[in-house]
Amino acid sequence: MYLSKPLSHYFPLQYPTLPELPQREFPKLIYDSRYEIEDKYYRNQIQNQQQQDFTQAQQEHQNMERTFNKYNQVQQDFKTMNQTQSNKLNTNQQHEPPISQKYNQITDSDIRFVSYVFQEEIQFRKEFVQINKKLKQLQPNLLQLFFAFTSDNHYKIEKFKFLEVLQSYQDDIKVCDLELLFSYLNNWKRSQSITYGQFLQLIIPYVKYDEMPDPADLKYQQDSPTQEQMEIFCRLIQMKLQMMSTLEYYRQKIDKALINLVQIFEFIDQDKDGWIKAFEITKLLQQFGYLVTIEEASLVLQDIDERGQININQFVHYYKPKSQAIYL
Repeated sequence: MYLSKPLSHYFPLQYPTLPELPQREFPKLIYDSRYEIEDKYYRNQIQNQQQQDFTQAQQEHQNMERTFNKYNQVQQDFKTMNQTQSNKLNTNQQHEPPISQKYNQITDSDIRFVSYVFQEEIQFRKEFVQINKKLKQLQPNLLQLFFAFTSDNHYKIEKFKFLEVLQSYQDDIKVCDLELLFSYLNNWKRSQSITYGQFLQLIIPYVKYDEMPDPADLKYQQDSPTQEQMEIFCRLIQMKLQMMSTLEYYRQKIDKALINLVQIFEFIDQDKDGWIKAFEITKLLQQFGYLVTIEEASLVLQDIDERGQININQFVHYYKPKSQAIYL
């Protein structure tokens, strides 16, 4: 039997094996070029990063310098105010400089506009007292007056039932104003109903009533309110809605104008104790020709805080818009 021989028998290997192949040496120029390209690439990256760091540091320095200048300006304004007040007390003849010179970011018109909101609310409250006195003279049964706006003697007044009764006596009642009133009675939270205690808040703060009937006492459910009592009470609610819509108009206008309420608070707070009190409101309004007593100013502040004084958070919240409807 014939066995074939491997090819190496006929064709001997003329080339060296793979391990014996010489290793090729690349030219040095190729390595140098590659290293130069990589070095230039990383050098550019480092330079770009350094440039970005320098730009960011320069911006931070400018912001710090701007803040420092603003702080120095405020300190200088306070010194100017104190010096002006001391000179006024000593001579009793020098006039206070314009308000716009004390604060660069607010103007006289801004402070007048903000103070006008207080003036409007105080004026509305004076009219409330007069109408409420007429209602008290009729000696209404407050519980039956409450049940006149409820359905089936329930102990809550629903918004649409309240609107239905009001429109039967007053035609120009808007739903958005009524929602604003219900939110006010529920501490600025959206609600569709009010309780008996919240209902009394519409009357009691202005004229103190001797009798405060308990809604659980059924003996007061005998007599219904008269037509005259309902007309006067609906007139009172209409004025309340008109006041709230007017204040909401000014709140939205102040918010749209981007008035700096923080600096206005600092201006009103003359003793710099962080609280605005009734005498500071009266002094502010007197600068613009509004004659307001301390008792009238304290009524507005007590509506915001029971202590009769408000801090900066309560002040800013008082001037923020409360309704999603547009009053402008």
